[in-house]
Amino acid sequence: MSRENCLPYQENLIAYSLGALDAEEIAALESHLKTCTDCQTELLDYQQIAAGLVLAVPRRLPPSSLRQKLAGRLPSAQKRTSSLFALSFKQFAAGAVLAVLLGLNIFSALQIQNLNKQQKALAERLSAEQKTIAILSQPGTQILSVNTDLTDTRGSILFHKDMATAVLILWNLPELEASQTYQIWLIDSNGEKISSGLFLSSTESDYTTASVQSAFPIGQFAAVGITVEPSGGSQQPTSSPIVVVEL
Repeated sequence: MSRENCLPYQENLIAYSLGALDAEEIAALESHLKTCTDCQTELLDYQQIAAGLVLAVPRRLPPSSLRQKLAGRLPSAQKRTSSLFALSFKQFAAGAVLAVLLGLNIFSALQIQNLNKQQKALAERLSAEQKTIAILSQPGTQILSVNTDLTDTRGSILFHKDMATAVLILWNLPELEASQTYQIWLIDSNGEKISSGLFLSSTESDYTTASVQSAFPIGQFAAVGITVEPSGGSQQPTSSPIVVVEL
Protein backbone atom coordinates (compact mmCIF):
# COMPACT_ATOMS: atom_id res chain seq x y z
CA MET A 1 0.00 0.00 0.00
CA SER A 2 1.29 3.49 -0.85
CA ARG A 3 2.67 5.80 1.82
CA GLU A 4 -0.07 8.39 1.15
CA ASN A 5 -2.84 5.86 1.87
CA CYS A 6 -1.21 4.94 5.18
CA LEU A 7 -0.84 8.46 6.57
CA PRO A 8 -4.43 8.86 7.96
CA TYR A 9 -4.08 5.55 9.79
CA GLN A 10 -0.50 6.01 11.06
CA GLU A 11 -1.66 9.02 13.06
CA ASN A 12 -3.89 6.71 15.14
CA LEU A 13 -1.41 3.86 15.71
CA ILE A 14 -0.04 5.21 19.01
CA ALA A 15 -3.51 5.94 20.40
CA TYR A 16 -4.66 2.47 19.30
CA SER A 17 -1.75 0.79 21.10
CA LEU A 18 -2.83 2.59 24.29
CA GLY A 19 -6.57 1.94 23.82
CA ALA A 20 -7.38 5.61 23.25
CA LEU A 21 -9.58 5.32 20.11
CA ASP A 22 -13.37 5.19 19.90
CA ALA A 23 -15.21 2.24 18.37
CA GLU A 24 -15.53 3.79 14.91
CA GLU A 25 -11.81 4.65 14.73
CA ILE A 26 -10.87 1.17 15.96
CA ALA A 27 -13.00 -0.51 13.30
CA ALA A 28 -11.52 1.63 10.51
CA LEU A 29 -7.93 1.07 11.65
CA GLU A 30 -8.32 -2.69 12.15
CA SER A 31 -9.80 -3.00 8.66
CA HIS A 32 -6.76 -1.16 7.25
CA LEU A 33 -4.30 -3.27 9.26
CA LYS A 34 -5.55 -6.47 7.60
CA THR A 35 -3.98 -5.42 4.29
CA CYS A 36 -1.07 -3.15 5.32
CA THR A 37 2.10 -4.86 6.57
CA ASP A 38 3.92 -1.54 7.09
CA CYS A 39 1.33 -0.33 9.58
CA GLN A 40 1.28 -3.77 11.23
CA THR A 41 5.03 -3.54 11.87
CA GLU A 42 4.82 0.03 13.15
CA LEU A 43 1.91 -0.86 15.46
CA LEU A 44 3.90 -3.76 16.93
CA ASP A 45 6.72 -1.35 17.84
CA TYR A 46 4.29 1.02 19.58
CA GLN A 47 2.63 -1.84 21.46
CA GLN A 48 6.01 -3.03 22.75
CA ILE A 49 6.86 0.49 23.94
CA ALA A 50 3.47 0.86 25.63
CA ALA A 51 3.92 -2.50 27.36
CA GLY A 52 7.36 -1.42 28.59
CA LEU A 53 5.95 1.77 30.10
CA VAL A 54 3.27 -0.19 31.94
CA LEU A 55 5.74 -2.75 33.31
CA ALA A 56 8.14 -0.01 34.43
CA VAL A 57 5.76 0.95 37.27
CA PRO A 58 4.88 -1.76 39.84
CA ARG A 59 1.15 -2.35 40.24
CA ARG A 60 -0.44 -1.67 43.63
CA LEU A 61 -4.08 -2.52 44.31
CA PRO A 62 -5.99 -0.24 46.71
CA PRO A 63 -7.61 -1.76 49.83
CA SER A 64 -11.01 -3.29 49.08
CA SER A 65 -12.66 -1.09 51.72
CA LEU A 66 -11.42 2.07 50.01
CA ARG A 67 -12.62 0.87 46.62
CA GLN A 68 -16.10 0.15 48.07
CA LYS A 69 -16.32 3.60 49.67
CA LEU A 70 -15.35 5.34 46.47
CA ALA A 71 -17.77 3.25 44.41
CA GLY A 72 -20.58 4.13 46.79
CA ARG A 73 -19.95 7.86 46.50
CA LEU A 74 -19.89 7.96 42.69
CA PRO A 75 -23.35 8.74 41.24
CA SER A 76 -24.30 7.30 37.89
CA ALA A 77 -24.37 10.84 36.47
CA GLN A 78 -20.58 10.97 36.79
CA LYS A 79 -19.97 7.98 34.50
CA ARG A 80 -19.66 10.26 31.48
CA THR A 81 -17.08 12.47 33.25
CA SER A 82 -15.11 9.38 34.32
CA SER A 83 -15.00 8.10 30.74
CA LEU A 84 -13.78 11.46 29.44
CA PHE A 85 -11.07 11.57 32.11
CA ALA A 86 -9.91 8.07 31.20
CA LEU A 87 -9.74 9.02 27.53
CA SER A 88 -7.83 12.20 28.35
CA PHE A 89 -5.32 10.21 30.40
CA LYS A 90 -4.76 7.78 27.54
CA GLN A 91 -4.17 10.65 25.15
CA PHE A 92 -1.65 12.08 27.61
CA ALA A 93 0.09 8.69 27.74
CA ALA A 94 0.26 8.67 23.94
CA GLY A 95 1.96 12.05 24.05
CA ALA A 96 4.40 10.74 26.65
CA VAL A 97 5.36 7.86 24.35
CA LEU A 98 6.03 10.31 21.54
CA ALA A 99 8.19 12.42 23.87
CA VAL A 100 10.23 9.35 24.87
CA LEU A 101 10.74 8.38 21.22
CA LEU A 102 11.78 11.92 20.32
CA GLY A 103 14.26 12.01 23.21
CA LEU A 104 15.81 8.72 22.12
CA ASN A 105 16.16 9.96 18.55
CA ILE A 106 17.88 13.18 19.68
CA PHE A 107 20.23 11.24 21.97
CA SER A 108 21.16 8.84 19.14
CA ALA A 109 21.81 11.74 16.74
CA LEU A 110 24.13 13.43 19.25
CA GLN A 111 26.03 10.19 19.82
CA ILE A 112 26.52 9.71 16.07
CA GLN A 113 27.68 13.33 15.70
CA ASN A 114 30.22 12.87 18.50
CA LEU A 115 31.54 9.66 16.93
CA ASN A 116 31.90 11.40 13.57
CA LYS A 117 33.95 14.18 15.19
CA GLN A 118 36.22 11.65 16.90
CA GLN A 119 36.68 9.75 13.64
CA LYS A 120 37.59 12.96 11.80
CA ALA A 121 40.11 13.95 14.49
CA LEU A 122 41.76 10.51 14.37
CA ALA A 123 41.96 10.62 10.57
CA GLU A 124 43.61 14.07 10.65
CA ARG A 125 46.11 12.94 13.28
CA LEU A 126 46.96 9.78 11.31
CA SER A 127 47.49 11.85 8.15
CA ALA A 128 49.84 14.25 9.96
CA GLU A 129 51.87 11.40 11.45
CA GLN A 130 52.17 9.71 8.06
CA LYS A 131 53.50 12.96 6.60
CA THR A 132 55.99 13.16 9.46
CA ILE A 133 57.34 9.73 8.55
CA ALA A 134 57.51 10.66 4.87
CA ILE A 135 59.47 13.86 5.57
CA LEU A 136 61.87 12.15 7.97
CA SER A 137 62.64 9.53 5.35
CA GLN A 138 63.97 12.18 2.94
CA PRO A 139 67.68 13.10 3.01
CA GLY A 140 68.11 16.77 3.83
CA THR A 141 65.13 17.00 6.19
CA GLN A 142 65.53 19.79 8.74
CA ILE A 143 64.17 19.88 12.29
CA LEU A 144 63.89 23.29 13.97
CA SER A 145 62.84 24.10 17.52
CA VAL A 146 59.59 26.00 18.01
CA ASN A 147 59.47 28.59 20.77
CA THR A 148 56.12 30.12 21.69
CA ASP A 149 54.70 32.93 23.81
CA LEU A 150 52.65 30.34 25.71
CA THR A 151 53.80 28.99 29.06
CA ASP A 152 54.97 25.35 28.93
CA THR A 153 54.29 25.08 25.18
CA ARG A 154 57.20 23.99 23.01
CA GLY A 155 57.74 21.95 19.89
CA SER A 156 59.47 21.35 16.57
CA ILE A 157 58.87 21.77 12.85
CA LEU A 158 59.99 19.15 10.33
CA PHE A 159 60.41 20.23 6.72
CA HIS A 160 62.36 19.67 3.53
CA LYS A 161 63.05 22.76 1.47
CA ASP A 162 62.00 21.03 -1.76
CA MET A 163 58.74 19.58 -0.41
CA ALA A 164 55.40 21.44 -0.33
CA THR A 165 54.44 20.21 3.12
CA ALA A 166 55.82 20.36 6.65
CA VAL A 167 54.74 19.08 10.05
CA LEU A 168 54.47 20.96 13.34
CA ILE A 169 54.70 19.02 16.61
CA LEU A 170 53.65 21.07 19.64
CA TRP A 171 53.62 19.95 23.27
CA ASN A 172 51.10 21.20 25.88
CA LEU A 173 49.23 23.38 23.41
CA PRO A 174 46.23 24.95 25.23
CA GLU A 175 42.71 23.98 24.21
CA LEU A 176 40.76 26.85 22.64
CA GLU A 177 37.16 27.93 23.02
CA ALA A 178 34.63 26.36 20.64
CA SER A 179 34.50 29.60 18.63
CA GLN A 180 38.28 29.64 17.97
CA THR A 181 40.90 27.73 15.98
CA TYR A 182 44.65 27.74 15.43
CA GLN A 183 45.68 28.89 11.94
CA ILE A 184 49.05 28.31 10.26
CA TRP A 185 50.65 30.95 8.02
CA LEU A 186 53.54 30.70 5.59
CA ILE A 187 55.39 34.04 5.43
CA ASP A 188 57.43 35.05 2.39
CA SER A 189 60.43 37.40 2.27
CA ASN A 190 58.12 40.41 1.76
CA GLY A 191 56.12 39.59 4.89
CA GLU A 192 53.06 38.40 2.96
CA LYS A 193 51.14 35.75 4.87
CA ILE A 194 49.44 32.79 3.18
CA SER A 195 47.02 30.54 5.09
CA SER A 196 48.39 27.01 5.33
CA GLY A 197 45.86 25.14 7.43
CA LEU A 198 43.66 25.09 10.54
CA PHE A 199 43.97 22.81 13.54
CA LEU A 200 42.96 22.32 17.17
CA SER A 201 44.97 21.05 20.11
CA SER A 202 44.79 17.33 20.77
CA THR A 203 42.54 16.14 23.59
CA GLU A 204 43.94 12.60 23.41
CA SER A 205 47.62 13.23 24.18
CA ASP A 206 50.10 15.85 25.43
CA TYR A 207 51.29 16.68 21.93
CA THR A 208 49.53 18.00 18.82
CA THR A 209 50.59 17.35 15.23
CA ALA A 210 49.55 19.74 12.46
CA SER A 211 50.25 19.71 8.74
CA VAL A 212 51.60 22.79 6.96
CA GLN A 213 50.19 22.81 3.42
CA SER A 214 51.65 24.83 0.55
CA ALA A 215 51.29 25.17 -3.21
CA PHE A 216 55.05 25.79 -3.39
CA PRO A 217 58.15 24.22 -1.82
CA ILE A 218 58.55 25.22 1.83
CA GLY A 219 62.08 26.44 1.08
CA GLN A 220 60.62 29.42 -0.84
CA PHE A 221 59.25 30.92 2.38
CA ALA A 222 61.05 32.82 5.13
CA ALA A 223 59.03 31.73 8.16
CA VAL A 224 56.03 29.87 9.56
CA GLY A 225 53.62 31.46 12.03
CA ILE A 226 50.59 30.43 14.10
CA THR A 227 47.75 32.68 15.28
CA VAL A 228 44.47 32.16 17.12
CA GLU A 229 41.55 32.93 14.79
CA PRO A 230 37.75 32.66 14.76
CA SER A 231 36.41 29.19 13.95
CA GLY A 232 36.66 28.63 10.20
CA GLY A 233 39.83 30.71 9.87
CA SER A 234 40.60 34.17 8.50
CA GLN A 235 41.82 35.60 5.20
CA GLN A 236 44.64 37.36 7.08
CA PRO A 237 45.78 37.17 10.72
CA THR A 238 43.52 38.99 13.19
CA SER A 239 45.73 38.47 16.25
CA SER A 240 49.41 38.51 17.18
CA PRO A 241 51.25 35.27 16.39
CA ILE A 242 51.91 32.84 19.23
CA VAL A 243 54.58 31.12 17.11
CA VAL A 244 57.02 32.41 14.49
CA VAL A 245 59.73 30.05 13.21
CA GLU A 246 62.31 31.33 10.73
CA LEU A 247 63.10 28.72 8.07
